[in-house]
Order: sequence, then structure tokens, then C-alpha cells
Amino acid sequence: MLKLISKNARKAVFPAEFPSEIEAPVRKAGGAPSALRTYIDYYRKLEAPGFAVLVTGEWGIGKTHQVIHSLDTDEFFHISLFGLRTAEELRSAVFAQMFPTRHRIKALVDDAKQSMHAASGLFALGGFTPALLGAFLDKNVTTDRVLIFDDLERSRMPLKVLLGVINNYVEHSGCRVIVIVHDKKMIDPYLTDAKEKLFGQTLEALPQIEQAFAAFMQKHRGTSFGQFMAPHEQDVLDIFSKSRRPSLRLLKYLVEDLRRFHEALDKHHREHKTAMDEVVKMISVFAIEIRAGVMTGNDLADRSQQAFGDSESKIAKANVRYGTIQLESNTLQDALLSDMFVKGIYDANAIRRNLDESFHFLVPGEDPPWRTVINFDKLDDEMVAIALARMNNQIATFEEIAPGEMLHILALRLMMAEQTISGLSPEEAVAEAKAYIDAMDRLGRIPPRSLKYDWKHERFDAHDGVGFWVSEPMKSYFEQIVDHLKAAQGAALERELQQAAPDLLDALRHGEKFFEMLVTTYTSNNPYAHVAILDTIEPETFVKTWLAAPKSSWYWIGSAINERYKASFHSEALRRERPWSRQVIKLLESEVEKLQGFARFRLSRAMPQSIGGSDDDEIEEPTVRTIGALDGQPAGEQQPAVEGHNEEPTPV
Repeated sequence: MLKLISKNARKAVFPAEFPSEIEAPVRKAGGAPSALRTYIDYYRKLEAPGFAVLVTGEWGIGKTHQVIHSLDTDEFFHISLFGLRTAEELRSAVFAQMFPTRHRIKALVDDAKQSMHAASGLFALGGFTPALLGAFLDKNVTTDRVLIFDDLERSRMPLKVLLGVINNYVEHSGCRVIVIVHDKKMIDPYLTDAKEKLFGQTLEALPQIEQAFAAFMQKHRGTSFGQFMAPHEQDVLDIFSKSRRPSLRLLKYLVEDLRRFHEALDKHHREHKTAMDEVVKMISVFAIEIRAGVMTGNDLADRSQQAFGDSESKIAKANVRYGTIQLESNTLQDALLSDMFVKGIYDANAIRRNLDESFHFLVPGEDPPWRTVINFDKLDDEMVAIALARMNNQIATFEEIAPGEMLHILALRLMMAEQTISGLSPEEAVAEAKAYIDAMDRLGRIPPRSLKYDWKHERFDAHDGVGFWVSEPMKSYFEQIVDHLKAAQGAALERELQQAAPDLLDALRHGEKFFEMLVTTYTSNNPYAHVAILDTIEPETFVKTWLAAPKSSWYWIGSAINERYKASFHSEALRRERPWSRQVIKLLESEVEKLQGFARFRLSRAMPQSIGGSDDDEIEEPTVRTIGALDGQPAGEQQPAVEGHNEEPTPV
């Protein structure tokens, strides 16, 4: 029967689900020598060696690449064990590699059936039994090539069964067999025992970093990216070696990160050697550390504080490990790094803007002077002196600037007081800053605080992606300046709301518009939903305007007051309106008493029903502690940064 099957075997191949033959690479005779390559070259020349070779190594170091590149294309069969569940599947996979041009196994069975149509028993069952199939597959084995079994740890069959089949190829068929495994993933005592009985040699594959990097860069040779990377390749290799991460996949991903970053750059960025040296090193470190799981997105925030304020932080430790790289540098800002390595976003506009704002691309006389002063330790004294004069002039002339820029200047002046550069004491610097804020407020040059509901969560620690220069000893002084600015912004908002009151009264004639201006609807513009504004209007004026409005508006007016009163139990800002609401209710109740019939019924129905007594004001609700506010951006959207360092403060 086996003779008959073998005779018809020329017509047999296997189903599509079996792995196809890999695209075999050409062995490079002049490739880098290694113990692994030397031993495989010896092993491939043996005839029926009677033992297999086990190749181990860490995940991602290129074990398979090294093994198959130690052989010529016609010297091996590569069989992946990934997902194989039974011995028959494994034997079939080997057969499919050895005889890839045969017809389907079903055709073989059908031909055998036709030749033995009178037979009963085995073929009456409708096909091969596993035992008969296994016998057929084992009989048709060629020993011309080395069998490479890959991904041992990812097979789904019992290890004892799997190694039994492999042993059969070694001992009974006389094959040369190489098995590739990440043995640290195989927590199975049977493998330890098999190393002594089945495997005559165990080899550890070591990462070939330079060869792998050259292979990853090969397709980029002659391109703009390839030319860009040429002067930085040794830096990348040095950083990867210092990372002590053996996975070459991390190196491959790093090349792609650098390529994406390169695509976002303008010509003047690429041609700035010093800047590109720094960013390539920073990207290399963070790409490796984050993908390896050493760092997380949280480690990209407040890098300067980590570097100088906590020697046990991951940033501080990475600075020690990688040497000359300053991982706290704001050449690449925290938010940008988070976008790149946490979210996978390489926004070209954000990258260019970030670089243009770094000290590498400062343009004297054009950039805000605080940017030059804050980078004083990287610039010539003359450039710093010019910028300092411009910055002080902004203060002296009360130039209109954004609150964030104002705080950068005041923080730097506080730093100069701390370092005895300005001749002022920190207390004098704070008093001067408060006087300056008051003067700016009188001139109407302090913008109001945000109208957003989360204004209490807004931060006063950074502006334009750069943290304010505030050392640890100066924190309490800077907080005084910040609190004074916040109070000025709050006062500016109150003035703005008072000026908005007439428009709000006018909106009473359009009830639904009035409602949307004051209550969160999630679908409309609700500018005053989270600030107290109704109490800026005299209750008598409000009620008089309400009663003069179209009757169709009354429902919306009453609903707006009702909803705001209920919201006041969760909003500290809206609590202020409670006494005002009660006065409005009293006035309306007086008006109801004057009316008869439907008019009386109509007004009583429009009156807010949720307004309580003064005892409501005694209910204590949890309040949110103010972290700060800056530029109207909530903390989740703003670049977190450092408020201070220990001994030698450095800007974020």
C-alpha cells in the first residue's frame, strides 16, 4: 500500500493553510564571523549526525536571521512551529517544504481509492488514518538539507510530542536539525532533559547590532533620509548598545521613528548639525526606553525636575547611562515627545514650531527675549545682554504681553534676584512683580481668566511648552506672584461680566437663546454656564425685563434660573447667585399676587421650582483646589513643566 501511495505521491501537495516556503536569503560568504556561524558551518557538513542543535537567545535579537544566513539558500528547509497542534501537522509541514510542487493530498487519496476500489477497511473510512498518514510522511523524507524548526515556544502541541517528532527526524531519518527557541519563555522541565538527550549542542545567538542596522538602513541608501542619517549612525549604534536592550526589533522601530521625524523637518532644520545631533540622540533614547517598557508617558513630563530634583527618577538614571545626552532639554518639548512616543503622532507643524522655538534657532531681535535669556547657559554673553535689555524694557514700558510670557519674565527676574544678578532680594522682586501686575491691570492689559468649567484645573507652570524657571527655594515667592496675577485675572473677568449684563438682559426677549447662554447644553455655545453673572443685574431690573419679554420666553427664563440653582450645589462659582435667585423669587411671588386667571397661572408655572431657602448655603460641598491657570488651557491640553529644581535650576 505504501508503494502504491508513494508512486502517486508526485501528484500530492498540501492545503493552503500550511506555511509556504520562505523567501530564502543568499548567504554572504564574507559576513561577520561568529561562534554561531562557525558551528553551523561545521554541522551542515555532517552526515546523519544523530543529534540536533538548539539555538537560544532573547526575543528580537535576530536568531532566525543569523541561522538562515549561515546557510546557502539550497541548504535548508525552514519550518515554523507557530500554531501547530499535532504531530501530523508538523510532519505535513515538513513534507510541504521538501516537496512544494506536489498536488493536493486529497488527490493522492482519491487515486489510491480508485486503484483499490474493491478494498475495504482503511479506505472505506473515507481517507487516511493518522497512523497511515504519518507513516507515509516519514517514509518520504530527504536528508539533502538542514531542517530548521523555528518558534518552538509558540507551538501549541505538547512539548514531549513535538520533541518526539523532531527526534524521529534526527535518529531514524538521519536529518540534520536546528531548533530555534526563546528558552526563557519555555518553563518546561522536559526541555531541560531534552537538551541532554536530543540536542548535542546548544548555542546562544547574540545580537549583531551593526549588521542589523546596516540591513535596516539598506533601503534608505541614496535617499534624503539615508544622507541625513549618515553622520548620526554611530551615535545611534552607541545609544542602542548602552541601552542593554538586545531586541533588534527595537532598533528597527527606531529607524522608522527617525525617518518619520526627518520627513517633518524643513531644510534649515536638517542643515543645523548641532540641533540634529541633539534631537537624533534624544529620539533614539526615548524610542528605545519607552518601547522597552522602561519609561512611560509620565516620564516625559517635568523632565527637568526629574533630572535635577530626583536622582532616582528614570530621566536622571538615563542621563547617567547614556552619558552626554541631556534628556531634559527643551529642544524637544514634553508634549511633542508624548505625541511621538505615546500617541504615535508626528505632526510636522508641531515639530517645526517646536524646533524653531528652541535655542538652536533663536533669531536675535525677533524671538521673545525671555527665550534667549532662559537659554543663557548655551549662548554668548552679548546675545544674552541684548535680550535682557529688551525683556526689562517690556516691563518698564508696560508692553502688552500674554500672561504666560509675563510669568516667564517675572520668573527670570526672580531667578536673577536669587542669584544676586539684579541686586534685589527675592522679597523685593515679588513686590516689584505685584506692582507691575497692578499697573498692567489699571491699563486694562491683564486678560480675564477663562470662562471654562475646568478653569480651576488650569496650570501656571509653563508657557509655549517651556517651564518657568523657578528653583525649589523660590517656589513660595513665585506662588505669590501667580496668586496676584490670578486675582487680577479674576477682577478682569468680573469687569467683563458686568459689561456683558446688558446683552444678557436683551437676550431675555429670546428665551431659548438666554437659556443656552447660561446652561450647559453640550450642543450650543454656553459662554456663561460656569461663571456667576446673573447677580451682576439688579433683581428688580431682571424681573421687570422678564415680565416684558414675550410669554413664549418665560419657560426658558425660569428653566435657566432653575438649572443654575441646581448646578450651584456642584459648582462653587454658581453658589454666589443663590441669594440673587431668592430675591428674584420673592419679586415674582409679589407679581403673582397681583394677577388673576390665566395670567396668574402662567407666571406661577414659569417660576423656578428648585429655589430653596438660606439654609441651602450651609450645605458644604467638596471644592476643587486651584492648581493654577494659564492661557485658558486645561491641564490635560497644556504642556506640563517644572516649577523648580534643587541646587542648579535649568529651564524646561
